[in-house]
Amino acid sequence: MAAVCHFTGMTAASFLRCAILASALVLAGCGEGIRNPSGDDSGAAAGSAPPDTPVSSPPDVGPPPAGDDGSTLPADCNARKAEGFIGQRATPAVRARLAEVVAPITAIRWVGPGDATTEDYSPQRLNVMLDVGGVIAAVQCG
Repeated sequence: MAAVCHFTGMTAASFLRCAILASALVLAGCGEGIRNPSGDDSGAAAGSAPPDTPVSSPPDVGPPPAGDDGSTLPADCNARKAEGFIGQRATPAVRARLAEVVAPITAIRWVGPGDATTEDYSPQRLNVMLDVGGVIAAVQCG
């Protein structure tokens, strides 16, 4: 297996991220070459799905929820309104402008490379994905 990380000058956090990545790559290769119990070479074990097949459907969201004052909240996170910020550095001023543009959405999650996030889906939460330089790379609901 080729080296995944170059260890010279790494911080402890970088080393940990690299170790996790290397482990994930090793585990990803573990499913290769598995045979069906019948012994044929038709692919992975019986009952498994291709890796890009969704495991379940997204939940039925239903009508938009009501806010504390009884008003209806938007059905999505206004990601389309935030798309104009892609490519901009996420400075405090840009973050404030983006928050104004997507209002009344207030749940904005700024996610940098390696940041841990929960996997719960919230259609009214805007995820702003940042690259290593702090530049907005993508926006999406969730």
